[in-house]
Amino acid sequence: MRVLVDGRPLVGHRTGIGVHAAEITRRLHVEPAPLIASHREIHDLSGLEHCDFRVDRMPLGVLWQQLVLPRIEADVLWGPHGTLPVAGKTPAVITIHDFTSITMPGRHRLKTLFSYNVFIGRSLERARRVAAVSRAIADETMRGFGIPRSKIEIVPNGVDEFFSPGGEESDYLLFVGTLEPRKGLDDLFAVWSSLSPRPRLVVCGGSGWKTSIAQREGIEITGYVDRTRLRDLYRGAIAFVYPSHYEGFGIPPLEALACGAPVVATRTGAIPEFAGGAALLVNPGDREALREALLRLLRDAALRRELRARGPERASLYRWEASAQTMRGLLEDAAAS
Repeated sequence: MRVLVDGRPLVGHRTGIGVHAAEITRRLHVEPAPLIASHREIHDLSGLEHCDFRVDRMPLGVLWQQLVLPRIEADVLWGPHGTLPVAGKTPAVITIHDFTSITMPGRHRLKTLFSYNVFIGRSLERARRVAAVSRAIADETMRGFGIPRSKIEIVPNGVDEFFSPGGEESDYLLFVGTLEPRKGLDDLFAVWSSLSPRPRLVVCGGSGWKTSIAQREGIEITGYVDRTRLRDLYRGAIAFVYPSHYEGFGIPPLEALACGAPVVATRTGAIPEFAGGAALLVNPGDREALREALLRLLRDAALRRELRARGPERASLYRWEASAQTMRGLLEDAAAS
């Protein structure tokens, strides 16, 4: 079964959808090896060395997807970015991560609105099977587009054994994620500023849209870091804080749990599904609740120890290998139908 993967999420730093695409593709265990196609060079090939690659250079990824991708021969196409070439004939599976470009258009670039909103409806119709990263996203797909539940399978994000506990607790709070408005950074900074005594705050992630963080005393801005440095940061944090206003899934809190970091996060996306009972959860935008949760962790070493023990247990239920096996089944179904 020749699997063709829309490789656009793998261009640039591997975050979010790129992590999902890479971790599942590397574990599909199909022959011949998956063909990853893209409009620009993919530089991070870690875990994908066995795959085949094809680059047809074009300045805009959406034009490449609609004009070039349909002409590449394969038995089945996987669109991990949530859309498909609508004129293509190859049987296809798409993965839906979220619908924020529709529900929160003011928080996305115009090119994102065009590349997603214009094609999502027709892509869902054309796809033989639809993978949703969480039950919440599966429900949104059914409600918003009338897709039957029988067509949808939940294929969650995961972690591997690399993200594991170790090391000693240090003296900082940690945030990890793309620096953009929906991640709730304004809430985090406001709450952090109100703490006394105030631990260091480490903000880890690449710059997104409409977010600039001024350097200030007590805040360390790391930018994008590799996964080894990321694991060290998770392991050493007093608490991992994720005040996002909206998520389809939320990979960083899952990785933090796997590394034994006490987690404070918002009830959004799949976070209540995978973190329930192993993290302190608050409602998005509730700064007072966020402050109270952080103060509980900072003052209660026993609670931190308890969450450090629970986190890896919960995270062990979400493994990339299981998600890749489910995705392989969807691809086989699509190719045979």
